[in-house]
Amino acid sequence: MSYQQGPYAPQDTYTQQQQLAKGDPYAQPGAYPPQQLYSQPGAYPPPPQQPYGTPPYARHGLKVRNPWANRALYSGIISLVLSSITLFSLVGFAGLITGTFAIARGVMALKQSKQLPGNVGRGQAIAAIVMGALAWAFVLLSLALRSAGS
Repeated sequence: MSYQQGPYAPQDTYTQQQQLAKGDPYAQPGAYPPQQLYSQPGAYPPPPQQPYGTPPYARHGLKVRNPWANRALYSGIISLVLSSITLFSLVGFAGLITGTFAIARGVMALKQSKQLPGNVGRGQAIAAIVMGALAWAFVLLSLALRSAGS
């Protein structure tokens, strides 16, 4: 008849300390030995590195967008609407402020589009700059009409 030790039976601490001194000091008794990465047959290799200069967003099938161009276009539309209200009602000059934002965002979107493949958003950025300039022209025209009418 063999004697089996239970989980709460006293254990030989000297042999445990000797085993810990040989290997990892943080290893638990009865733990699995550490394994080498990718040493098993059939393991997946690490992914290949991107070559220098290839942007990660230019992968096949992904759509590249320019959010700066969208924001610039929205600013240009808003500035054109506000400046036309100023031109026809001869009240206020909000088109100057929003027109300035449209021009500034359009220039930033042009810089961004040069860095993206295919110059994405270039047309929107140019349209925003043109709308911002038109907003400025409408507001200046309305100011000229106000001063001539007085």
